[in-house]
Amino acid sequence: MHETNHQGAAPFFFTKQALFDVKRKLWGYEIQGGSETSAAQTCFADKSQVADSLASSSYMGVQQAVERGKKVVAPFDETGLLAQAPYALPPAHGVVKLVGPAKQPNQVLEAARQLKADGYTLALDFASAMGAVAGLPELADVLCYAADGCSDPRDVLDRTKGRKVALLASRVQGLEQFEALRQAGFTLFQGRFFKEPEIIAERKLTSHQMSRFSILHLLEAEDPDFDALADTISADVSVSFRLLSYLNSAAFGFPQKIQSIRQAIMILGSVKLKNWLRAVLLADMAQHGDMPRELAELSLERARFLELVATRYDFWDFDPGSLFLLGLFSLLDAILGIPMAQITDHLPLDEKLKAALRREEQSEYQPLLDLGECLEDADWDRLVELTRKLGFDLETVKAFHTEAMAASAAFFASQAGA
Repeated sequence: MHETNHQGAAPFFFTKQALFDVKRKLWGYEIQGGSETSAAQTCFADKSQVADSLASSSYMGVQQAVERGKKVVAPFDETGLLAQAPYALPPAHGVVKLVGPAKQPNQVLEAARQLKADGYTLALDFASAMGAVAGLPELADVLCYAADGCSDPRDVLDRTKGRKVALLASRVQGLEQFEALRQAGFTLFQGRFFKEPEIIAERKLTSHQMSRFSILHLLEAEDPDFDALADTISADVSVSFRLLSYLNSAAFGFPQKIQSIRQAIMILGSVKLKNWLRAVLLADMAQHGDMPRELAELSLERARFLELVATRYDFWDFDPGSLFLLGLFSLLDAILGIPMAQITDHLPLDEKLKAALRREEQSEYQPLLDLGECLEDADWDRLVELTRKLGFDLETVKAFHTEAMAASAAFFASQAGA
């Protein structure tokens, strides 16, 4: 998300991070944002700014999380807290994360007590100066620990002995670290770990998944046979239902209901149909479980982001359509639990794109994949460095990420009942 505050200061930039419980079920999202020099310590200057942010179409994913009964964690420093900015969040779903220094500890403590009395969940950053405010740690419902920092997780565990408090480990780098923290007693997790493929030995593509790859091959042919494609899609009840549900959603507003795949092809044309059908196929392959769903949404977000970058910048003459596919398929190994080397054998892509998906060294696409991951992971310092090296405009790159996040959230909202 990208917008300017009411005082005309420099714009804030936001992204959202999925939070999972010990069973890898989606617990909620944490809003992370700031300028290129600040991480999760963005201060919302007033209540209306937060309200506008959360109501924005760019933050549709957060609104959907609330509708699905999930939590929304937002960071507030002393200024935002004392200005009562957290009250823009819905009490039943809002988690107020207290960060930054506390120059007025008594007022901070009183404001925190009032928030708890009003039904809000309080989270406290373990490494923040807020943790030193007398009485505040005892009020916290969630204690946050940065797993990529230098502090020992046992310090967090020691402070919570005998207390009913959730322990949130952020910036968890891999599945091994996730498992170690889970065993230690942490109950909530955020980080790159869920993007790391958990390969299951001897797992192979199912007939259901193979049929989706067959449709992709028809779709990506140099001269697609749309009659054959229409017949193939029409014979697949799941894909047909998902595609028609999407096209008949409010996002399109067609005056007449689209009732058949052939009608969809005639109305939409080949280019638009390709992009939407690709997304539908991905959603269909990732329909089981919270993590696959989040990975699929992130994949579509990457796809749109890379497409926008390639369209805006003449970066090595990359084709925007190819970059869309690269982003879309970049997390298939994590979604399916199958090595990417095995998956690429079934993908209708050229060898350079397949090599990029396998993360082979010296891939010419790697800098763009890295750029997308910086945005996903709220790695603002690295984002600035990469943007400079690539010769891109930072604000344009952020705006593309906002647009991609909104497009992906809108698509998966349309797929919720499919």
